[in-house]
Amino acid sequence: MFGKFQKNLGKLFDNAIPIYSLLAFLFLAAIDAAADVPSAVETVAPNLVRIETIGGHEKVGSEFANEGTSTGILLDQEGYVLTGAVNFLHDPASILLVFADGTKKVAKKIATDRLRMLTLLQANDFAGNETKPLTMRSQSSVRIGERCIAVGLVFSAEPNIALGIISGKDRNWGKALQTDAAIGPNNYGGLLIDLEGNVLGIPVPLSMMSDSVVAGAEFYDAGVGMAIPWEDAMVLLPKLKEGNDLLPGWLGFGFKENQTFIGEPVIAGVQPDSPAARAGLKVGDRIVKIDDVPMPTALDVTHDVKSRYVGETLPLVFQRDGAEQTVSLTAVER
Repeated sequence: MFGKFQKNLGKLFDNAIPIYSLLAFLFLAAIDAAADVPSAVETVAPNLVRIETIGGHEKVGSEFANEGTSTGILLDQEGYVLTGAVNFLHDPASILLVFADGTKKVAKKIATDRLRMLTLLQANDFAGNETKPLTMRSQSSVRIGERCIAVGLVFSAEPNIALGIISGKDRNWGKALQTDAAIGPNNYGGLLIDLEGNVLGIPVPLSMMSDSVVAGAEFYDAGVGMAIPWEDAMVLLPKLKEGNDLLPGWLGFGFKENQTFIGEPVIAGVQPDSPAARAGLKVGDRIVKIDDVPMPTALDVTHDVKSRYVGETLPLVFQRDGAEQTVSLTAVER
């Protein structure tokens, strides 16, 4: 009798799965039908800039780099344009900006954030032009699973778009939103927006597994796309406007390879003449806090230090022989 019950229950689930799949499909279709994607794109279209570059290095590291077209975002009436750093790693000889109204301006590179891979440009003789302000969504309001649109401007006067969902937050050591929208050269340096045209972030290639200048480009069109939250970019903007590159900071200590994600934060190596070595940290020290924030795992520590810039100073509490000590480390260029 119990066997018959199991058999009938199995049939019920076999029939239910296609029904649930159909309902899920209809639910997503209803969302897409209710969302006015063209209107959302039209909201940000006036701020999209087509960037045309000429000349530069033929190779960046071991990768070939070509002159070509990419996307940027017009920020203000001073002609500042924010874009992805990957579009300028080949150090082009000339930069031409084509704005939404067809206006063309020569631009210069102001500064690059090499941790979050953003580049700030400025158009020559742009003062006085009208600029439409963008509406930002805070990171805290972004929900995993919500629909989003990746927007670029590389082919013509009309934006190219890709639809997807937000599939993760605080990715790449806390630096990025993750989306399954097709992220690649078509929209690097463009915008990631919600279905109402609010800005979520800037699509760029990033990878947790590599510090290469083109890290993350291998995920092109693979359902794993990254975008720097717009909120973070706006915090960094004043520093970029000063004209100084922002570089990833390095402290000079590490953990055992198999403990980076699951182990305790016990130091397994200290590089000579590094900030960690100069602060007196040693193998076997257990990190307790950074900036007064508890660090229960090696992952917590790595997540923190991977987001630091050169010049940032952080107080660090560590435990040695049962006693806690506090030191101050200033991140340097590796």
